[in-house]
Amino acid sequence: MSSRVKKKQEENRMEKERRNLERKKRKADKKNEKKLNKTGRTAKKRSNEMSKYRRVEKQLTLAIIIVALLLLIVLFYVFFI
Repeated sequence: MSSRVKKKQEENRMEKERRNLERKKRKADKKNEKKLNKTGRTAKKRSNEMSKYRRVEKQLTLAIIIVALLLLIVLFYVFFI
C-alpha cells in the first residue's frame, strides 16, 4: 500500500517539475520575443502570421473593388438605360 502512495507522490512531483519547466520555457520564449520586437525584428512565427494577414487583406481589397465596379455598372444600367 505504501508503495502505491510513494509512486503517486513521485508522479505528482514529476508532474509539478514538468509544469514548472514548461512555464519557465514559455516565460523565456516570451521574453526573447519581446526583446526581438524591441530591436525591430519579429519572431519567425509572428512574421509568418503577418504575411498571411497581408495576403488575405490584398484578396479582400481586390474583392471589394470588383464588387464596387459591378455595382456601378448595375446602377448605371438601371438609371441611364
